[in-house]
Amino acid sequence: MADDLSQFDEWFGRILAGLEPGQRRRAAVKLGQALRRSNLARVGANVEPDGRAMEPRKPRSDRRGRLRRRQPGKMFKGLRRLRNWKIDADEDGVEIRPASGSVDRVAAVSHFGEVATVGYLRNGTRIRTRYPTRRILGFGPEDEHLALEIAASLLPPED
Repeated sequence: MADDLSQFDEWFGRILAGLEPGQRRRAAVKLGQALRRSNLARVGANVEPDGRAMEPRKPRSDRRGRLRRRQPGKMFKGLRRLRNWKIDADEDGVEIRPASGSVDRVAAVSHFGEVATVGYLRNGTRIRTRYPTRRILGFGPEDEHLALEIAASLLPPED
């Protein structure tokens, strides 16, 4: 995959080199929007960029210590919103990043498998847990096809 990505990067770079800076920026914005859409759809489906299913949530207990019957809703409800992800595009490249510090923290905890506070005991002691690593953003095989379509739309039509 890394070799394919480097070949794609070289090919896409040659296409972009033939464009003016304004056109390169528009192409980067278009690519960023498409990648953001595909990544958020993948997050909503709880699928990692390589196509594997994300590790499911741990079962939770109620106040009496019994397991809840089912988990309410899907994971990452807030991270699936377009407004929580900004696109920084210029003629040199594109970056998809969290729009605020709270979105950044939630995404980082799950993406890198960090330890976070999940609640407090009655005496005020923190309840902390290590989250499993779940890749939120990434470049998958379908994203490569998406980028190829965008690159093809940038080429001038042949007569």
